[in-house]
Amino acid sequence: MADTLEELPVYSKAHAFTLAVTAIIARPEFGRNRKLRDQIAEANESILANMAEGFEHSTDAALANYLYTSKGSVAEVVARLKGAQRRGWVTAAEWSQCAALGGEIQRMLGGWIKYLKRCDWKDRGRFSDD
Repeated sequence: MADTLEELPVYSKAHAFTLAVTAIIARPEFGRNRKLRDQIAEANESILANMAEGFEHSTDAALANYLYTSKGSVAEVVARLKGAQRRGWVTAAEWSQCAALGGEIQRMLGGWIKYLKRCDWKDRGRFSDD
């Protein structure tokens, strides 16, 4: 098991995804619809924040719950970017890249959740005095 969240490949991919989305929503076009920009920004921020918060919990079940939220946030970002693409603020190629990376992250999170459900450790050993 990884000692830090940053060691996990899913975290690296999610980090790259959030950086790409942040660059997209920084464009002036998104200033026309602050509500949409803010919704995307909040969901985007939620991805890594929930992974980090869940990673600090001591049980697999608690971590899995936070990963479900992260997974849902990825889906929300991709869906809202699709709306931005329909408005012409995001190109089809940009949306496709985000959707592909988002799908990969969702599959990775889903696999991690399945693993956690199977193991169901009650004490992940993150708080030992070693």
